[in-house]
Amino acid sequence: MGVSANIARIGKLERKSKDFYCSDNCEAVAKKYGLWDGKGDFIFWKAFRAEYGGGKNYSDREFFILSQLTPSLNLNRDMPELPFSVKPDENVDVRKVMELFRSTYEGTDMDMTRNVKMVSKKRTDDGVVEDTIVSPVANPWVGSAMMNTINYLAPGTINFQRTVAVAWSSYHHIIQCRSWMPDEIGAICWMACDNPGQSPRIPIFSGSTTVPDGFDKCGQLRYRDEAWIWHYRKANKLATVQWGRCKKTLMDNANRFEQKAFDEIPTLEDRAKALIADDKAKEATELLNQYTSDFAASTRQAWKEMENKFWYWFSFGF
Repeated sequence: MGVSANIARIGKLERKSKDFYCSDNCEAVAKKYGLWDGKGDFIFWKAFRAEYGGGKNYSDREFFILSQLTPSLNLNRDMPELPFSVKPDENVDVRKVMELFRSTYEGTDMDMTRNVKMVSKKRTDDGVVEDTIVSPVANPWVGSAMMNTINYLAPGTINFQRTVAVAWSSYHHIIQCRSWMPDEIGAICWMACDNPGQSPRIPIFSGSTTVPDGFDKCGQLRYRDEAWIWHYRKANKLATVQWGRCKKTLMDNANRFEQKAFDEIPTLEDRAKALIADDKAKEATELLNQYTSDFAASTRQAWKEMENKFWYWFSFGF
């Protein structure tokens, strides 16, 4: 298993390995442009490093995912280099990958919400009880203006971390390939837009020939009511205003649709396989297209209902 998030990860070029392929002029190019002096082992990521890496071959995202899947390696962020790929301690299924795509490092020392606290007061029979809690306005996708304001009032409260799931995402996908299935259903593209930590994933099959309404419209650079991203972005962004209050409602819906897909797809695939076996490929395709369309429509309705609910919750102010 490997992770590469916009950073050079390859270490020593193992040219003699049958599992390793690379251009035959890597070293020559590095020397030509003064990226390597020709002495010692040629380490790809050191020669073609990016400032983003801070002198390492990994960043927060690589470290977190590799650590989650291989705790036995005892990786730490003081290491100058992490392995290019690792064997997970346990088998990794597609739902684990979905979980990792939602990651904001909650509960770790990289959690940006952990120091944003407030005093909560609760009336009891014994009087008012005070407790220090993480503020409901704390969210792992805090914008720079809010972060700078909080750090001005209490320096060092939030240290920016590049989370796996980010609020500025346009879309993301996870492709699940299964060679033992008929081509029409052998792969599923789990497609979502906006924040990977909030939005539902819609299954699109390798045999699909259409996509739901709005998928062909881009709304990343401006508001477009017909663009699919805005069917989800409004509720997602409202939820971050008081994430501590809205998180359960939103995530319950996201998890509900994920479970719905995994409950329904086996039966859908059996129906598609039966149609394909009867030389009814066209009918199988129509079945897959309709399922994806209906699934997307259900998620849009749920996110619209949450949008309305959140506006009601905040009707007297944020």
